[in-house]
Amino acid sequence: MFRNYLKIALRNFAKHKVYSFINLGGLTLAITCCLLLGMYVRHEWSFDRFHSKTDRLYRSWTREVYKGEIFTNTVTPYVLGPTLKETYPEVEAMTRVRTSTLNVKKGSEVLSERVHEVDKDFFRMFDFELVSSTGGNPVQDLYSVVLTEETAKKYFGDENPIGKQLFMQLDSAMEAYTVTAVAKDVPTHSSIRFGIVIPMENVLPYRSDRMLKSWFMIDPETYVLLREGADAEKLKAKFPALLKTAIGDNYKDDNYIINLQPIEDIHLNTELTDGIEPTSNPAYSYILGIIALFILLIACINFMTLSLGRSISRAQEVGVRKAMGALRGQLMYQFWSEALLMTVFAVTLGVVLAFVLTPTFSTLANQVLTFRFDTTMALFLLGLVVVVGLVAGSYPSLVLSGFRPVEVLKGKISLKGDVSLFRRALVVVQFSLSIFLIAGTIVLNQQLDFLQGTSLGYQSDQTVIIPVGVGGPEGRQLAERYQNALAGQKDVRSVAASAFPFAEEARGSWGTLGFTDNKKVYREFQFNAVDPQFVPTYGIKLVQGRNFDPANTADTYGGIIVNQAFVKYFGLKDPLNEKIPGRFHDHRIIGVTEDFHYASLHSRVEPLVLAMRPDSLFKYSENVNFGSSTALDLSVRLAPGQLSEQVARLEQTWKEVAPGEPFNFTFLDDNLQRQYEAEARLSRIVTVASLISILIACLGLFGLATLAVARRTKEIGIRKVLGASVSGIVGLLSKDFLLLVLIGIVIASPPAWYALEKWLQDFAYRIDVQWWVFMLAGVLAVLVAFVTVSLQSLRAALMDPVRSLKTE
Repeated sequence: MFRNYLKIALRNFAKHKVYSFINLGGLTLAITCCLLLGMYVRHEWSFDRFHSKTDRLYRSWTREVYKGEIFTNTVTPYVLGPTLKETYPEVEAMTRVRTSTLNVKKGSEVLSERVHEVDKDFFRMFDFELVSSTGGNPVQDLYSVVLTEETAKKYFGDENPIGKQLFMQLDSAMEAYTVTAVAKDVPTHSSIRFGIVIPMENVLPYRSDRMLKSWFMIDPETYVLLREGADAEKLKAKFPALLKTAIGDNYKDDNYIINLQPIEDIHLNTELTDGIEPTSNPAYSYILGIIALFILLIACINFMTLSLGRSISRAQEVGVRKAMGALRGQLMYQFWSEALLMTVFAVTLGVVLAFVLTPTFSTLANQVLTFRFDTTMALFLLGLVVVVGLVAGSYPSLVLSGFRPVEVLKGKISLKGDVSLFRRALVVVQFSLSIFLIAGTIVLNQQLDFLQGTSLGYQSDQTVIIPVGVGGPEGRQLAERYQNALAGQKDVRSVAASAFPFAEEARGSWGTLGFTDNKKVYREFQFNAVDPQFVPTYGIKLVQGRNFDPANTADTYGGIIVNQAFVKYFGLKDPLNEKIPGRFHDHRIIGVTEDFHYASLHSRVEPLVLAMRPDSLFKYSENVNFGSSTALDLSVRLAPGQLSEQVARLEQTWKEVAPGEPFNFTFLDDNLQRQYEAEARLSRIVTVASLISILIACLGLFGLATLAVARRTKEIGIRKVLGASVSGIVGLLSKDFLLLVLIGIVIASPPAWYALEKWLQDFAYRIDVQWWVFMLAGVLAVLVAFVTVSLQSLRAALMDPVRSLKTE
């Protein structure tokens, strides 16, 4: 029986090549998109699930309530991890994780590298596979180092690195570290991504005793591994008693909370602040998943509408089969088998296309994605075949199998009104989904253009950022030597030094200082340590006062420049010569800048203080939080010219001034673009998805137009004989389809507006969704639909009426 169904299905595919191509092409494109988008979503949702102890791994985070303000941190006190392990038997192991940018030396080559510092249980807790080692715990010894395969190849080539040495500079001197293990490169779906790992014990001597023992000074991330059978909720309930003992009189109920976050929850949880690695907005995964379903639904609608449209031509087949004794159930199985077979072909082709296009899609998505054909993928494909086959073949099989043989064989068959209405409704849904995606594409690109084109309040072009890489007085001296060396170069317009550069959010934000003002209200402001060249180099506009004067000692140690947000926040009517309300007696405001966007446009401009030597600011602050290393960064503004040659001269000058230090640089414009990479990635994917959805919808519309022309061939001939014009016939055949598209515009616009407004709420600075966006989306859809339908309508209108009247 099945063999017979298969033969009939293949015969029908061969007989109706155009409709088979449309159905197969549409489903194949849709399934390819589903697989590629599903690959991206799966990658996002699979973060940290490769560890064998995932269900027992947690990251600690803290919430502190101070003076009515709530502070949530995923970086924690140094004392937290060891205390949890010592106090609670439920905690089997713990590790603290932090990163530093260190100079790493092998031979005469010195490079600046991101180094992870961890405790001894790190490799016991996490499943980072070691491909070679000296045996035992690779971070047990004080001066041991673990490299990934990529990093090992970078420093040692094809040599075996085990037992060899690298030199690293944690303070002022280089120290030798012995390679004890090489780990496989960290999976891309890991929230801990390292290239070099050293023991935490190497760092602790450089931290003050106060920092190591304080419960309010934060720096590393803290991870714990619970014992099998331990209940995380019950463990968390014990933390208040611990804090009451540890903090003493400073502890009150709910003003300091320790919590545990499952490790698989880290990557897609945007409610907590980012830790060492940035998190991802889960909304983007949901959006791409919905887009995949939209495209698949559009392709399924194509299948259904074309099957219903061809029902008249297959009516005689149904009538003959029923007259020969076929049961309705058998006919339904026949039509379902055709749908399933078409889906199997489409899935097979879709898998091949998805595999071939994975590198291209990885580039488009800016992610390292791999096509994994595993059990999960096999089950997904099987489910896709069953669901799509049943959905696409269900209604046509019910309609076609319900024809009465007597009426069919007498030629009296026609589609019932409800069937015709359902078919039109499907076309409306199809174009509603496409218009939704088109409107989304327009708004996404508008917002991205707005983010990238908005004036930031400073000049970013032709600016090179060079990290000094050395902290303290030595770093300041190196920065001054380099600035002096560049002073005479014609390509260099100006050079500025600052503790934090613009647009380096991957390294963290600018510094944050917290204090209690004269009215006993807790306040915070952002700060940056800069030199007198910072404001003019970036062209930051001063609305009041003046810039720093390097010859004025009072400016060096007590002058500050604030932004307008600072003036408004503290209610200062005449800010010049005012002090910061509180204990900051040594500092006075000498200038006020316009509000410039030192952070991305995702967040609003906060109160800001610029100071040349902020040491006393730290002294009078209750909370000091550095988003990244305070080692200076140099901003070199270049004159227009050949950038490659200019950068080469900058490097040569650096080698002359700092022969033992690595030369690293980035272009500020590139850093600014990276701030909006998530939005740019989403925009690229949605744009391609919208084009594909319109293509699939138009394939279906072309097929329906072809069927409509075939059914009305004789009518067209009569109209031409009676004097109808070509344009009149084209309009007659097109108007019904265009009306359906117009209805789709009306239906799609409200939900599209709501969804886009929700997405834009995540931006502090955003565009407004304009009415013309939906008008433009509708016009594009109508234009594409009209061209698609007109191709067939024009062909019918130009046909010889004599041939049309002979059509049976």
